[in-house]
Amino acid sequence: MKTAPNNKKIREIITQVKEGKLIPRPEFQRRLVWSREDKNNFIDTILRGFPFPEIYFADGDVDLDTGEGTQLLVDGLQRVNTIFQYFSGDKELKLINVPRYEDLSKDEKQAFLQYDVAVRDLGAVSKDLVIEVFKRLNATKYSLHDIEISNAVYAGELKKFAENVASNKFFENHSVFNAADYKRMGDLRYCLTVISTLLIGYFNRDEVFEELLDRFNDDFLAKEEIMNRLENVFEFVEECGFESNSRVWKKADLFTLLVEVDIALNLHKIALQPSDAIESLEAFFSGISSQKGDLTFAQSIYYKAALQATNDRLNRVRRGVIVAGLLRRQSSEEIELTIKDAGLG
Repeated sequence: MKTAPNNKKIREIITQVKEGKLIPRPEFQRRLVWSREDKNNFIDTILRGFPFPEIYFADGDVDLDTGEGTQLLVDGLQRVNTIFQYFSGDKELKLINVPRYEDLSKDEKQAFLQYDVAVRDLGAVSKDLVIEVFKRLNATKYSLHDIEISNAVYAGELKKFAENVASNKFFENHSVFNAADYKRMGDLRYCLTVISTLLIGYFNRDEVFEELLDRFNDDFLAKEEIMNRLENVFEFVEECGFESNSRVWKKADLFTLLVEVDIALNLHKIALQPSDAIESLEAFFSGISSQKGDLTFAQSIYYKAALQATNDRLNRVRRGVIVAGLLRRQSSEEIELTIKDAGLG
């Protein structure tokens, strides 16, 4: 495939968008979300005359009677949208550290409109080929985990908060994450799962990530509350003094413990005792780990829920009900009854 590099003035791109000759969101575009800070920094880059990466066009439909045609924006959606929002004074674009376009001097407006944007034109290519080019330009989506795609797409407040939680010494001190986790953003995914569960309860796999990252992209007002809750949970778990080889430090088991301690300690205000918690949990887990003798009903349910499809909502709920019972010092019979009454057996 041959591509033709050239430049377009910002004024030309604005005119194309206004006249409907540049289609900024053809159906193959992935939904990209920039934070308010990203947009402000991008406009600042232009106003200061610094370059930014090239954008990609391809030929769209042509009216065979008039000869008029359109171009498709293959890559550069956020850049073009932000430029157009800024020029048109869109109230949805919240400016922080850059002046409004209407407040620029005559020379500054001239420089903005005459700014050269590097454009690479793919020409007349098939829709399928355009989609393939888009995928390859955007971090090879087919080879990335969903969380890595979300990391490239979202750069807002909830994502930053999850990164902050993932860097907490609690996880490092107990070697919760391995090298592969850090390499493929498993630590970010894990902490985002914990935070999301604290916000909305147990959910299936990663299904709510995009919704929550989008909702809390510009602002995450609950971050102080959630951080305080997590700090209380981390402190409690530390006080329990679980051995380094305890099953508690396995990711699925720790996830359940963190969530259920939060519910009991922070939401229900139950005065949990670390000594009681470690006694109940270790006795329960030791029976699963040793596999000596018959497992109790609750141990059997937990073992299966922690072994297969651990991220399915049903198995998260099963583990949660059992750990909640253990934290509250319920008997095996009481936990079994709760499981059966909830239809989780």
